[in-house]
Amino acid sequence: IFQIQVIGLIPLNRQEVGSNVIVDYAMMLIVPIIYVACYLTINWMHAFGVCLLDSCNSVCKLSNNLFMHLGAFLYLTITLMSLYRRKDFFLQFDERLNAIDEVIQKCRRVAEMDKVKVTAVKHSVAYHFTWLFLFCVFSFALYYDVRALYMTFGHFAFIPFMVSSFPYLAGSIIQGEFIYHVSVISQRFEQINALFEKINQEARHRHAPLTVFDIESEGKKERKTITPVTAMDGRTTGTFGNEHKMAGEMKRQLGQQKNDEDDVDSSNDEDDDDFDYDNVTIAENTGTTSEANLPDLFKLHDKILSLSVITNGEFGPQCVPYMAACFVVSIFGIFLETKVNFIVSGKSRLLDYVTYLYVIWSFTTMVVAYIVLRLCCNANNHSKQSAMIVHEIMQKKPAFMLSNDLFYNKMKSFTLQFLHWEGYFQFNGIGLFALDYTFIFSTVSAATSYLIVLLQFDMTAILRNEGLMS
Repeated sequence: IFQIQVIGLIPLNRQEVGSNVIVDYAMMLIVPIIYVACYLTINWMHAFGVCLLDSCNSVCKLSNNLFMHLGAFLYLTITLMSLYRRKDFFLQFDERLNAIDEVIQKCRRVAEMDKVKVTAVKHSVAYHFTWLFLFCVFSFALYYDVRALYMTFGHFAFIPFMVSSFPYLAGSIIQGEFIYHVSVISQRFEQINALFEKINQEARHRHAPLTVFDIESEGKKERKTITPVTAMDGRTTGTFGNEHKMAGEMKRQLGQQKNDEDDVDSSNDEDDDDFDYDNVTIAENTGTTSEANLPDLFKLHDKILSLSVITNGEFGPQCVPYMAACFVVSIFGIFLETKVNFIVSGKSRLLDYVTYLYVIWSFTTMVVAYIVLRLCCNANNHSKQSAMIVHEIMQKKPAFMLSNDLFYNKMKSFTLQFLHWEGYFQFNGIGLFALDYTFIFSTVSAATSYLIVLLQFDMTAILRNEGLMS
């Protein structure tokens, strides 16, 4: 966080309301001014630029200018978006997140889940490998650029570095902030899904159809009271026969139900319910249940979705220039590698430097973009899982749902409301594209179309004029 604040991407005191505004936004203004000064030094004063060197041929100049101007578009765009309501977002996000965590802790106490010892989250090997691999890629990209520029410009390498790799580094860090906030949202969805699943497990061991037999037994009592005395004996015999048949049928159904549940779950929690089959009387389990959390869980789900909306509103616009830069750099990186570097590799140090810079940063930005898409998909899937669990609870018809219409109405409203939410919102780049795996397919399709056109250019004449080919 301190390094991000130093390079001017977030306010200094982002979680303090009464801090000095000038101090908070000082680095967010100083660093862009330094960047603009370096950019103008190269383009207006014509000094310390790779494209200004005599050994940089036309292909090198074109590639370097495109990389530099594309980086300027990326950095200035994300900087202006970061200055807009940046601190307000952090304060609002933390306030809402703290309110959500308080309600989650309350629901955990009601569900008696706070008694379970909380163990540290064990991340998989793939999780650690992903972040280690990303760190190594960024380190190599910065090392390669700084080393090549220092060999060319010496102590003035800072100026060309600010207009070459720094914009893409800053854009990747902004996407890293987006990844962090989306992962926090995804974790909250997982926590309420655990609470929903607790209710689902309790509903699995409480059989709602028993209430129907209570109603039937009351009806039989009413029939006995209105039966004439002359037909009482016959009625009683018939009723006793029907009750005996009902008891036998009930034994058969419950035995089949136990066999089905044993195939799915080997636990013997069904023995907690006590049945008197001969008299058709039921003693229901009156243990502590967590269905009282349902109203709070529905509100929590809405609050987390609202948190997703404001997070997407903050970082979604910044995804657009970053994805655009990733798209352009990747296309030209493949073009330069296949049409230039494969033919004249090693004959021009600056041309090789620019070509490999394209390849390195295209790969780096693609990795960051993939992690963004993956985290957004995970958050959407966890939000959908909540509705699926609630729908599964409704299908089981637990006793608390049938005995109280309030629970049924709330669960039905929740599932219907989520259908509208699913069509209304998902993580996106200001509505231009959805941040999910379909974006990869559409991007690859568009990149293939452009590469088919670019790869048809004959670069041999240009390379021959530059003296790179005999």
